[in-house]
Amino acid sequence: MRKNKRVLFLGNLAVAYNRDVLRGVAEYAGSQPEIRVFFPDNFEPADLPALIRGDIHGVIVAGCPPAWKLSEAIAIRGVPAVDVSAELETSSLPRVVTDDAAVGRMAADYFIDRGFRRLVYYGMSQRYWSDARLDGFIAQAAARGAAAQYFRKQEAEAEDRAGVYPGTAARWLKHLSKPAAIYAGDDLLGAYLVEACRNLKIRVPEDIAILGTDNDDLYGQLRTPHLSSILLDSRNIGLRAMELLYRRMRGKKIKAMTVLIPPIRVITRLSSDIFGVEDDLVREALGLIQQNLSSGISVKWLADQLAVSRPTMERHFLAALNRTPATEIQRIQMETARQLVLDSDMPIAQVAHKSGYSSPRQFSTSFHNYFNETPRNMRKTHRYAAAASPDSGTRGLIAGAEN
Repeated sequence: MRKNKRVLFLGNLAVAYNRDVLRGVAEYAGSQPEIRVFFPDNFEPADLPALIRGDIHGVIVAGCPPAWKLSEAIAIRGVPAVDVSAELETSSLPRVVTDDAAVGRMAADYFIDRGFRRLVYYGMSQRYWSDARLDGFIAQAAARGAAAQYFRKQEAEAEDRAGVYPGTAARWLKHLSKPAAIYAGDDLLGAYLVEACRNLKIRVPEDIAILGTDNDDLYGQLRTPHLSSILLDSRNIGLRAMELLYRRMRGKKIKAMTVLIPPIRVITRLSSDIFGVEDDLVREALGLIQQNLSSGISVKWLADQLAVSRPTMERHFLAALNRTPATEIQRIQMETARQLVLDSDMPIAQVAHKSGYSSPRQFSTSFHNYFNETPRNMRKTHRYAAAASPDSGTRGLIAGAEN
């Protein structure tokens, strides 16, 4: 009988990212019967000597500031560990973290694809993950010809701490030119913005569209309208981190390295479910596409409904979106299909119909060409990240919790 290997998970489970990483840790632990995972309900870095006892064989460091002090202390103690905290640019420990620059680029693309040209980033000061998301957001906006600005929330602002009335956000929201699209570095900041807009009587999403990060099932639905959010592949981070940790626990030498995991997709809810296009013709056309998608609309049908020539409509689309009407119809079809594949149990044939395809075979071919993956394979391999409940993925796989 193999001896149990005890792994300590250090992270605040009030944070959606850490909960999802722990699901990945639990999934890996379920494939290795000798691994038992423990996590303290509450701790401080000063508790580290008491937590890392002689019977702890490995540690996952998952976001518990000051993360750099914690990581260095663990490294000094010589216990195999992997950092998934997203708080450090460099570390003496191997790191498996989100590609935060890619997250920022995805946010910029999302808003620009919806016609917005006035973009704003709202993040945290002195946080590596926030700065990296900002850099990706600003760079991608510039690459696609959109104007972008940013504001940062200070960590210790008492008026913002409880999120009752986010005064700092309110100060600049009052003077922000509208309509605008704001990307919040995480869902808590997104919830702050929704509340600030409510108090200032700013309409969301009509005046300001808001997008968060982490797909947090609490913060995302704490305010109305519910918050759109970027879905990170946090569960995969937990899996990859445990793979590295298990190798270290078995005596394999692994150099300090960083593995970057890209985000999965944007989940659109009411806070950003709008097109930020100023061209009246294009805005009306986009509404018609959304309303009639399942009918299998064509560019000719769209031009007839708008009583304009096809060249006129294409000229307007290219000026407003830098895409042709046909390209935009396909983009909306595929994004609708992906959401139905990942967020519902709808049969693929019905997904095809809802997305405007009369032939399931033609739909599957188009889907594969667009995403480089079949609908069934996407549902099989990625659906857990979109549909997991707060308790799913850990029950029966975590050995216990310790105070």
